[in-house]
Amino acid sequence: MNLKTLILTLGTAAVVFGGAVNSAVTIKGSDTLLILNQRWAEAFGQRSNVAVNVTGGGSSIGIRAFISGTADIAASSRAMRRSEIASARSRGAVATEIPVALDGLAIIVNDDNKVSGLTMDQLRRIYIGQITNWNQVGGSNTPITAFSRNSNSGTFGFFQERVLRNQNWGKGVRFMGSTADELRETRNSPGGIAYGGVAYFKGQRGVRIIPIEGIAPDEANVRGRKYPIWRFLYYYTNGAPKGETKQFVDFVLSPEGQRIAEQVGYYSLR
Repeated sequence: MNLKTLILTLGTAAVVFGGAVNSAVTIKGSDTLLILNQRWAEAFGQRSNVAVNVTGGGSSIGIRAFISGTADIAASSRAMRRSEIASARSRGAVATEIPVALDGLAIIVNDDNKVSGLTMDQLRRIYIGQITNWNQVGGSNTPITAFSRNSNSGTFGFFQERVLRNQNWGKGVRFMGSTADELRETRNSPGGIAYGGVAYFKGQRGVRIIPIEGIAPDEANVRGRKYPIWRFLYYYTNGAPKGETKQFVDFVLSPEGQRIAEQVGYYSLR
């Protein structure tokens, strides 16, 4: 019988699955990927005697752990930066990028907000502080409260690059430690708006996913690259995966692993 141990701590989670464990694979990073990594680890542990240790905290934290050699896999919701790749190389690590799932970066508003959608330009102007009231984009006379992930998050970096075009964040933006925090605050704020991986927001009470440029982040639109804020979710390993790390990555990319990605709410690569 396989040993299954689940340890949950505030803001991060560690999962260890395995039977008579002789070795372990360590994954650290993206909160966007955290639940999915846990599910992959559980399913892999049902067929393997290799322990899989999963910890969140944010993509940047995972990438730093990979660079320092304390994680076998960095889970990231953004591509590694050139400076990070160079830093890894200086320590003897060759960063190998492995897409593991597709995501549509979803935009949510409070469920009482009747705005039907936003353009990319309106979304950018909200987050750089040029649009501050929902009546400026066809909504009610309600001040906008914009929530964002903090700088440890790969989603933060992706959003700043893709949506803000590397402009500065508005002074009123409130930075959150997790996507769950964004969800809670938007649910409790009539003028709230936030962003995050689509799987976190599907079916959640009190909030509503809105279209961007008239396009929803559903599977067809993300897979067809029609939704304007689609992205890959990544693993990074030191060179091509080897040994137990390769076994786990192969499972993640297998039809079963990709079905799990769909079950969690992301979109498979296949």
